Amino acid sequence: MWKAMLKCHQKQFQAIMESKMRKLKANTADSSSRAIAELERELRAWSESFNDWITFQKSYVESMNGWLRQCLQYQPEETPDGPVPYSPGRLGAPPIFVIFNDWHQAMEAISEARVANAMNNFATSLRQLWEKQDEEGRQRLKAEYLSRDLEKQLKTNRVDKGKLDHEQDTMSDKTGLSVVQSDSGISPLDDLKVDLDSMRQRLAEERIKHKDAMKLVHDAASSSLQGGLVPIFKALENFTSEALKAHEHVRLKPPGQS
Repeated sequence: MWKAMLKCHQKQFQAIMESKMRKLKANTADSSSRAIAELERELRAWSESFNDWITFQKSYVESMNGWLRQCLQYQPEETPDGPVPYSPGRLGAPPIFVIFNDWHQAMEAISEARVANAMNNFATSLRQLWEKQDEEGRQRLKAEYLSRDLEKQLKTNRVDKGKLDHEQDTMSDKTGLSVVQSDSGISPLDDLKVDLDSMRQRLAEERIKHKDAMKLVHDAASSSLQGGLVPIFKALENFTSEALKAHEHVRLKPPGQS
C-alpha cells in the first residue's frame, strides 16, 4: 500500500511543479470568492480526514499489540539499565505477535504533523485571500457608486449651468451685470465647480484604493498557489516515503523463511 501511495504522491508533486496553474492570477468575481471559500472548507476537511486516517491506524495497531501482549502475560524484565524492551520474537511468541509489535513500532515512528500543517497553512492562506477579495469587492463598489454619482452630478450641473447662464443673460440685459454671486460672494457656477472637483478627487482616491486592493488579491493568490499546493504534496511524498521505510522493518515471516 505504502509503495503504491508513494508513487502516486510523487506523480502528483511532479504534476503540480510542472503545472501552469501556479502562475494563474486571481479572479475577483463573486464566483471566485465562493470557489476559494469552498476550497478552504475542502482543505480543512481533507486535513481532518488525513489525521483521522492515521490516528485510527495507530489506535488499531496499538490496541491489537496491547491485547496480544496481555495474552502473553508479559512482565517487563528489569535490568540496571532499565526495563528490557518488549520483544515477542525473543519470547518465542507466534508470528502474529511479532508482526503487530513491529507494525506498532513502525506507526509510532512516523508523524503526520507536517502534512496536516501544510494543509492547514494553505487553508489559512486561502482564508486571507478570501478576506482580501472581500475588501477588493467593497472598494470596487465604492468606486462604482462614486462614478455613478459623479455622472449624475455632471448631468445635473449641466442643466443648472444652462439655467444660470440663461438667468445671467437675462439679468445682464436688464442691469448690465454679467455675474450673479451667492451670499458668500462666490458665483453659483464656482460652487458647482467646487462640488465636482471634490467628487472627482474622492473618486480618484477610491480608484487608487481599489487598485491597491486588487494588487493585494493577485499577490495573495500567487503566494497561495505557489506556497500552498507544493508543500502539501511534498509533505505527502515525504510522509509516505518515511512510512514505507518504517514498514519495511515489519517482519511478516519468521526468521529463516523466504
